[in-house]
Amino acid sequence: MKTQYRVLGKLKRLDEKLYRLQTELERIPEEIKKLEAKLVQHKEEFGLHKNNFETTEKTLRKAELDLKEKEDFIQKSEGKMMECKTNEEYQAAQKEIEGFKTEKNKLEEIALTMMNGIEGHRTLLKNAEAMFKEQESFTNKEKKEYEEASQKLLKSYEEQGQQKEGIVSQLSPETSSLYRKVFALTKGIAICLTENSGCLGCNMKIRPQLFNEILGGKAIHRCPSCGRILITASSEVDENNIADAQI
Repeated sequence: MKTQYRVLGKLKRLDEKLYRLQTELERIPEEIKKLEAKLVQHKEEFGLHKNNFETTEKTLRKAELDLKEKEDFIQKSEGKMMECKTNEEYQAAQKEIEGFKTEKNKLEEIALTMMNGIEGHRTLLKNAEAMFKEQESFTNKEKKEYEEASQKLLKSYEEQGQQKEGIVSQLSPETSSLYRKVFALTKGIAICLTENSGCLGCNMKIRPQLFNEILGGKAIHRCPSCGRILITASSEVDENNIADAQI
């Protein structure tokens, strides 16, 4: 029975490694999602500034075209004014020209405002584009590193899993069946230490008689509270020391 405890100690160490590997494997996709979310944010900001710049640029171009149109009207009206034969016609032409000039002044103000604004939008667009490209490069680099790390972790996990099966085969059929059952119920943390009549997995006290039987290696017991298999610290020996353990 003590040999069974030594094997369980080995399984505990191995399960802890596997648990850490699994945790790291599950963390990587979450980290990649964070990177991609940040990239999307920068892309959206870049798109917003690009849209603002293009909208301002279109408004400026329209204002410039309207301004050119008003200037043409004024020029034509001034030419026609010289052909007026009556005072009434002259005054009407003059009034029309003044209206065109008023509209022209408004368009000049709009164009000037757009010209000043477009430079600000151009700067914001340039900065947003640079930040997006920088984040894109960083994201691609980080994703590649995460994917490479994931492959290594997965390989290690598979190797440790194969090693675990060899260790489980060293258990008696009864203990092996119990271990597999507890492992499934406790999501990978099937074995924990007991110390001073307490379970270090859930910090609950166990009966002194049960603790003494575990301490003496007389029987395999589970924690009445969390259900994990209990072993003592002395059962956790270096893996090389039990490689040849016989059941």
